Amino acid sequence: MNFKPSPWILSALLWFFVLPFHAAPRAASESPSGPRQSQSDFRVAMSGEDLQIEKAKILMAEKKYDAAIQTFQDVLKSDPKNAVILNMVGIGYLNLSKYDQAKKYFQRSAKADKKYSSAVNNLGMVWYHQKDFRRAIREYQKAAAIDPMQAGTHANLGFAYYNSNKLIEAATEFQKAIELDPQIFEHNDRVGTMVQDRSVSNHGLFFFTMARVYAQKSDATHCAEYLRKSFDEGYKDVGKARSDPAFKTVLDDPSVQSVPARVAPAEEKAATSHPGA
Repeated sequence: MNFKPSPWILSALLWFFVLPFHAAPRAASESPSGPRQSQSDFRVAMSGEDLQIEKAKILMAEKKYDAAIQTFQDVLKSDPKNAVILNMVGIGYLNLSKYDQAKKYFQRSAKADKKYSSAVNNLGMVWYHQKDFRRAIREYQKAAAIDPMQAGTHANLGFAYYNSNKLIEAATEFQKAIELDPQIFEHNDRVGTMVQDRSVSNHGLFFFTMARVYAQKSDATHCAEYLRKSFDEGYKDVGKARSDPAFKTVLDDPSVQSVPARVAPAEEKAATSHPGA
């Protein structure tokens, strides 16, 4: 008796025994998060313009700014109103201290996309580099109005206020920056679209100001770190942390207490050497 399996049985056999072997190679090449793609596959998937942009970013990271600018400008030939690329060209010129060209491209970028806060922030950075803090503040304020959630803009605004001797305003902006990004003063993105500059005058006073900011956030670790930096810079009023209300919430922390304690012996020595003072 010849047994002829039905089409349904043949389909079932195919499903259970044949298909798993065809599926196995794919399963072996996949990660838990999805299919893995080789570098060559990735390059094929990218457009020619995307490859140029990636090349320019690498050149920027390597500080080959002239070559990066030229590569970005090649992209602009086919997309002249690309706000991000215009902004990157501006950053390249800023890094070369070619401020007029940087301003030109930041302004073009801001005009191409009026909601692109990075270009306005970076225009402020040009003025900051030129020590024109009043104009820098104005541009940073515009950028913060466009996107109030950018921690970098608030940090930049704080530095501009600090260098204008507006310490209360500076502390306010530093606090906003930390609230938005607690690590804002710990990292430095050199290939991003928003430029930051932390150059200041009177480092001792600046570090003490930052210690006050962190104290008001009840962050004893960072407060103590900046107090130590202020002390090491020779700031003579570090001892005021003992009586400054801003430090009230962190004064019981041993790491914070240790810094003013280092100041006390010096103050006592000065008092005994000048008894009539």
